[in-house]
Amino acid sequence: MDSLMKSQHRRSLERAIKIIGGQSALARACGVQQGHVWAWLNKSGRCPAKYVFAVEAATNNEMTRHQLRPDLYPASEPRKAEPMTKSPKKTSSKKGALKIAIYGAGAIGGYLGVQLSLAGHDVSLIARGAHLKAMKKNGLKLLIDGEERITTKCFCTDEPAEAGPQDYVIVTLKSHQAYDAAARFGPLMGPNTAVVTAMNGVPWWYFYKLEGKHENHRLDSVDPGGFQWKTIGPERAIGSVVYPATEIIAPGVIKHVYGNKFTLGEPDGVTTERVQKLSDAMNEAGLKAPVRDNIRDDIWIKLWGNLCFNPISALTGATLDIVATDPPTRILSRCMMMEAQTIGEALGVHFRVDVHRRINGAAEVGAHKTSMLQDLENLKPMEIDALVTAVQEMGRLVDVETPYIDSVLGLIQQRGRMLGLYPTFSGTDLASDSSAEEDARELVD
Repeated sequence: MDSLMKSQHRRSLERAIKIIGGQSALARACGVQQGHVWAWLNKSGRCPAKYVFAVEAATNNEMTRHQLRPDLYPASEPRKAEPMTKSPKKTSSKKGALKIAIYGAGAIGGYLGVQLSLAGHDVSLIARGAHLKAMKKNGLKLLIDGEERITTKCFCTDEPAEAGPQDYVIVTLKSHQAYDAAARFGPLMGPNTAVVTAMNGVPWWYFYKLEGKHENHRLDSVDPGGFQWKTIGPERAIGSVVYPATEIIAPGVIKHVYGNKFTLGEPDGVTTERVQKLSDAMNEAGLKAPVRDNIRDDIWIKLWGNLCFNPISALTGATLDIVATDPPTRILSRCMMMEAQTIGEALGVHFRVDVHRRINGAAEVGAHKTSMLQDLENLKPMEIDALVTAVQEMGRLVDVETPYIDSVLGLIQQRGRMLGLYPTFSGTDLASDSSAEEDARELVD
């Protein structure tokens, strides 16, 4: 009976998560950490009664108390849900226009959105908060090359169902945000919709169609439980490596700092019609979008620096130029990168630049704060797993020891926990070494 009740509670919570838009959204509604939601799902099988009211309010009674806590509330409680009012979806009149949704239309996503919209494509910007409100009211403004570019043609919303099925969904969220958002992608998906992962780090689909014994392996560090693999489907994935730097300087206003390159590639390396059409559209919009026959090489070149520069800068507070030139941190970066290169090459990656050139390139960027340092300073969840933990996980997969990566990863994870900024996924600390933890407990006991 207890097992049956827990199963019923879990199904109710899963329904709540689906309606409210992901585990992180449920956590925000209840005012708790994402880890609490994970615990409700996987340990207690239910959420405490006081949180039922928060979810009920957040979903406008779409989620009933009975569905959340069938042990406390009767099934006869009436539903009060009202039909959702949808805004009219604007469409482009350009012949051959692509329907493109930018999911997470912040700095990078907003930059893409303006350029593609001004080129005549049917663009939907999915965002939230003050930024969304400003875009709805005034359009989206891009400051670039000494001029202002404004588009008022983008359809702006926080509800994917209002945008409807797309040709492409370009995801410009951070890895842990994309994981939770995946539950809301359904209304955007048509039978041939492609999902472009325009984000840093190791993508969840990395081993899809990768020739060799690890083909279709799923990475727990970036996709706990294979949730995105099952929800989105790796056959929809197109890889993208993002090179521009942009920032939101005010709600609805994006400032372009440098760069316009978005490398694209299919997981199997084939130049398909869908990736070529997207490349052509982006090139025509004033962007550079070359199609690669091995997108993983490009992913690793950027990841190579991110996996060391980001955590070291967050631990020290140093900007990129200092991390890359001060002897102790430069040496540590190089050691981490050499471990990563061994892992990458074991998986078939070709590194077309050497480690010193890569570090020198980072130093030339100047006094730049890495994204992880900025997140730490702003007390935002840090993107540790996609940049570092995933490399450690792949190292274990190919039997490559990673003492330098392990040490820095352990330090930044602990720093994140102390500040309440890690773990960022709604799950366990997947980077932990269970055998090492058991040894440590034995020493304490």
